[in-house]
Amino acid sequence: MSQTTEVSVVRGGTIWTGGPAPKLHHRADLVIEEGRVAAIEPKYSGRADLEVDAGGCLVVPGFINAHVHPGTSPRGRGLAEDVTLPPGAAFYHMTMPLQMYSPQVISPEDLAVIIEWDCLAMLLGGATTLVAEQFGSADPWIPLVERLGFRCYLGTTYPASFAAIGYFKDGRIVLGDPGDIAGGLAANLALHDRVHGSFGDRLRVHLSPHGPDTVPEEILRETKRQAVARNIHIHMHLAQHQFERDVVAKRSGKSSAGYLESIGFLGPDVMAIHCTYLDEGDYAILANTGTACVHVAYRKAKEAITSPFWEFLDRGINVALATDSYSHDFMLDMKFAAMIGKIRAGGAGKVTAERVLSCASWGAAKALGRTDLGRLDRGAQGDVAVISLTTPFNAPVFDPIRALIYYSSSADIRATLVAGRLVVQNGRVLGSDMDAVRRITTDRCRRLWSGAASKGVFPDGVTYPDPCAAC
Repeated sequence: MSQTTEVSVVRGGTIWTGGPAPKLHHRADLVIEEGRVAAIEPKYSGRADLEVDAGGCLVVPGFINAHVHPGTSPRGRGLAEDVTLPPGAAFYHMTMPLQMYSPQVISPEDLAVIIEWDCLAMLLGGATTLVAEQFGSADPWIPLVERLGFRCYLGTTYPASFAAIGYFKDGRIVLGDPGDIAGGLAANLALHDRVHGSFGDRLRVHLSPHGPDTVPEEILRETKRQAVARNIHIHMHLAQHQFERDVVAKRSGKSSAGYLESIGFLGPDVMAIHCTYLDEGDYAILANTGTACVHVAYRKAKEAITSPFWEFLDRGINVALATDSYSHDFMLDMKFAAMIGKIRAGGAGKVTAERVLSCASWGAAKALGRTDLGRLDRGAQGDVAVISLTTPFNAPVFDPIRALIYYSSSADIRATLVAGRLVVQNGRVLGSDMDAVRRITTDRCRRLWSGAASKGVFPDGVTYPDPCAAC
């Protein structure tokens, strides 16, 4: 082994390899050389530039959080979780007035700090790869990818304004001015040309049309044409709420999935987010086109919805998992996927812990077209999560995968690595002054909420109490 080679060793853990044929290796060392898995050995004795103690831990491929909106969570957190949604509405329709008001109070510099705080939650939640849908400029997000060391797929959403995707006002959902949606696609393509492959290929860019209800057909067709021509993936909300379903049905006479199939939009290069309001025939459409579904169990549960999951697995549809917005505890999201999946399946044995863990890693990797992610076989990327199984909540351990999914939390994450380099260690995201970011974020959000209360942009019945200094 060359003396110039960077070698990281994750020592003494139980390694779950993931991938298409996962295996367990007990009390083994994972060796990562030049960013890629080089070996799994019982007692590695070679060079080690970085060592991570994984004794008592489960070592798994780094989780892929397949759909997040950077910066929206801190500002809207706690605002509408206990609000009864109007017919056809989604959770975000109720918080959009606050997001639309935010630029009057939050400066671009402050927003960059809030986005970092949101990113810290995503990383501390266990993800090593984030699939980000950015409203507006991506400029505050890109330096975080470089500085904090995570892997990212990034798209700028079009239409780019919060108002254009819908907000609740005067008893109904209103769609605001969409602006130049074709210009949004052009900006997304320009971003691809500018930064795709940056930071040692940790940053890649995809296309992010918001949804079939908010993007005109001609732009959807052009999006698909550009994706095929440039070999770019597409990420889009699909069948996420009843209002979308109604808009698309009025326009095309079809379901959202049926409409997209009819214009040749779906395929293996498309990750469809939510896929909640589907007709029975839509499952066959998704399966036959090879479209991947991104399941967001926790976010949908807050809307009093048990979103499909078992139905996708049962029909051979590839599934990834995501937190979306308002909470980024990916470990919690896996737990919700398992529990709600069992409820929808009508039996506990159909949605197993290992199937959920596979969706969180290998399923998402396949959806991204990345066979080098979501697995810890030789030659795969050295993206790793190390989770302690020694707490009163998850020990003693009968089965390590079940201990992870059913009994562990993000607090049990001891470390994460990307390409063999530490990103999270002992509850800290390396490269971030987390305390300073928290102080600024808390101050600016309180300022935002106070102003929003005076402007009447909270959902009906929601009031902002006097903030507690200790919070």
